[in-house]
Amino acid sequence: MGHVGTADQKLSCGTVPAGVQAVAHRCALAAPQRALSLTAQPYSTAFRFVEWRGACSGSRSTCELPAGQTSAVLAVFAPVSPQQDVCSALGLQGGLEVRPLNNNFPRLAPGEALRDPQFGTTLRRVTDVQGDGRGSHRVIKTLYSTVSAWNADESLLLLYRTDGGPARHELYDGHSYTFVRALDDIRPVDLEQVYWDTQDPDLLYYSSRTDNTLYRYRVSQKRAEAVRDFTAQCGSLELHGGSDPLFNDWQSRYFGYACTPNGSLFSYDLRDDRVGRLVSAKLDYGAPQVAPSGQVFLVNENNASSSSRSATVRDVGMQVLRTLDMASGNEHGALSLRADGLDTWNAVAFDTGPAGSGIGTVVSHVLQTGQSRVLVGPSRGYPYPPSGTHIGATAFHRRGLLAVSVKDDQRGDSLLDSELLFIDSDPLTNPAASVCRVGHHRSMSDSYWAEPHPAISPSGTRIAFSSSWGDAGRDPVVNVYVLELPGYRRPAP
Repeated sequence: MGHVGTADQKLSCGTVPAGVQAVAHRCALAAPQRALSLTAQPYSTAFRFVEWRGACSGSRSTCELPAGQTSAVLAVFAPVSPQQDVCSALGLQGGLEVRPLNNNFPRLAPGEALRDPQFGTTLRRVTDVQGDGRGSHRVIKTLYSTVSAWNADESLLLLYRTDGGPARHELYDGHSYTFVRALDDIRPVDLEQVYWDTQDPDLLYYSSRTDNTLYRYRVSQKRAEAVRDFTAQCGSLELHGGSDPLFNDWQSRYFGYACTPNGSLFSYDLRDDRVGRLVSAKLDYGAPQVAPSGQVFLVNENNASSSSRSATVRDVGMQVLRTLDMASGNEHGALSLRADGLDTWNAVAFDTGPAGSGIGTVVSHVLQTGQSRVLVGPSRGYPYPPSGTHIGATAFHRRGLLAVSVKDDQRGDSLLDSELLFIDSDPLTNPAASVCRVGHHRSMSDSYWAEPHPAISPSGTRIAFSSSWGDAGRDPVVNVYVLELPGYRRPAP
């Protein structure tokens, strides 16, 4: 864990060390007009800077970037010792000790924070669905754990308002969490299928539910621009990003689509305006999900008309490269990217794979090799996977980080019950596979709207989640809370 920044803090990204005056979220700077000198600084003495990758190389702590061009650079930090528990080094809780919720549901006013008594982290309430005067709705929630809630520089937070009035997306300030405006002039095919651009904080993308078109939307201008009409590919079928959609690649270049139900699969290259080869498939509302690298796609084959029950890895032309060793491809999971450029599918596994891959709440599969390892599971001392797990991996400025929510017994009396987890899934930067347990989400209802759906921020320093906060009813009031991780620094007012 560590921080990268310029001396003037115009570029400032990552887990900020104690005593350093910096912010955690300015991770992108478009075409700088002058040369940039970046400095990499470990979060604490428990971590070391390893090397630069991308536009810079070598193990010196400074990196020089030329003016007038956009460059991608990655700073790699690792524990000083391979046996280092990265959770304790960050001041977080790990281990297998039961940390019960103890019926702890203190009522928080909007903006008020709680220090979780079992985990020591800061949980902040950010919305007030019944008291904000904007309707009779009962729910404000994150879109889903697999799509980014924050834009590229974390200046805006995108949430969804529903249940009790016309549903709509809403924009909030990304740090103060004050309401900005309703985003009611977009009509995505599904509430989750809205994708922030990973470099330009003013852009998002969505596919329309009315005309099979991909749109580029500029937030500051309230203007949608048609990028591509896919009627030629889908005809009378609906253009869809999947019934369980994931975020697009971390360059915002590729999209995976299906003509639904049970139509063709294909990829779309936004940069080159190129449609990939159409492949016939009967996957109901399943669609190819582009991996963060943009090199491969994941396709869930787990449906009644398929001969496979797992998931396949495909190229941009939808050619099958391999089948992952999973008993089912239909469990909750998220795609992430390691420092070595390999993509991972991090998912729940209730049974061993055909070739022996493990059981766990989080099992990580490498898309390019098929190798897997259990991060959270019985082989590592955790219980058999509890129910109601969701995984998010949208820390696109900080590779490998996962946010996980577990429901099971919402009273929180057993290990993992009602817990939020923070995991570095990369074996280079977390060789001991430490699992950080960072809070109780306190969502008690079995309603879909009350599922926490944790969304990790692009810099990997915050987790937004939905919670009924003790309300166990069938029609609960749900608001959004943000868990602030060590090293998160809010900008000055």
